[in-house]
Amino acid sequence: MSLRRRTIHKFKTFAWFAVVYSAIGILWEYVEMSNVSLNGPGAGLAVGLTLAVVEESRIAHFTRSMSFSTAILAKSLVYLAVIAVPVVLTGFVFGLVDGHALSDFFAWILSPGFVIDLVLIYAIHLTIVFARHLNKLLGPGTLMRYITGRYHKPSSEKRVFMFLDLKSSTMLTEAMGQDKYYAFLNAFFRDLSEPIVDRSAEIYQYVGDEVILSWPFEDGVRDANCVRIFIEIMAQIQNRREDYLTDFGHVPQFKAGVHYGDVIAAEIGDIKKEISYFGDVLNTTERIQAKCNELGHLLIASEELVATVQMPLSVTPEPLGRVALRGKSEATALVGLYAA
Repeated sequence: MSLRRRTIHKFKTFAWFAVVYSAIGILWEYVEMSNVSLNGPGAGLAVGLTLAVVEESRIAHFTRSMSFSTAILAKSLVYLAVIAVPVVLTGFVFGLVDGHALSDFFAWILSPGFVIDLVLIYAIHLTIVFARHLNKLLGPGTLMRYITGRYHKPSSEKRVFMFLDLKSSTMLTEAMGQDKYYAFLNAFFRDLSEPIVDRSAEIYQYVGDEVILSWPFEDGVRDANCVRIFIEIMAQIQNRREDYLTDFGHVPQFKAGVHYGDVIAAEIGDIKKEISYFGDVLNTTERIQAKCNELGHLLIASEELVATVQMPLSVTPEPLGRVALRGKSEATALVGLYAA
């Protein structure tokens, strides 16, 4: 059985931390001792794997309800304690291997240099985590695109887009109140994460209660990713049905439109920059999604897209004919997609 992409992503995270911190260990030992042995990369590997476990387990999320300054202090203490464990263990083991006495080990732990080393490692980790979180904030791969200047000059791409929108948002906001609706919306968006990773999608934008997903054309049509993702999101929400009813008294209902076409991708803005896509495909996809309620379908795709995708056996296409879309001079052939 093939591994889920989210599991593969976790393996990559552990491998990334292992390689980066092993390299830091080598550099650290060279700067301090002017030589390289197994001690440096060994200690770095142990620290990296420990921190990878912390990052993946989200052990420091207990600070969510704290003020910013208190949260920073609490997280710092947690990470310093976590970092100390592999540093102490590897220091003890490598010290024995190198023939040092036990008294040397205790003297090292009680020395100011030990505390300074922990603080320096924590500072390095903060820098690394900041870069990782910035990449997550911008979207996977976007930071590297900025750094490499891939979109500094406009370029043409063929991409698949999905506009996925929560239903009855105005009614729910009035019923729940803004704070509770925000929590509801945030929970829904978090539950999209696994299907998004599994189906190689990119989050292009959040627009209110709508999320715009995107794929390079080959990724979107491969294994019907741009269709299967909707089915898997439905399954994910169904699995969390009781949680939603308990927490919010309502289970998310949503609809989506899917289409593909050529876009211009480029950096835009000055004070605040972002990578944006420009093209008729975006307007068309949004208007396809807007037809879901009228045509009685939760998922509607352009006939043009459906012709390029090998549909799963669980999906039944229903041709809807040529439909007039707002702002379009010509009607667009649409297909409703039912999932069994």
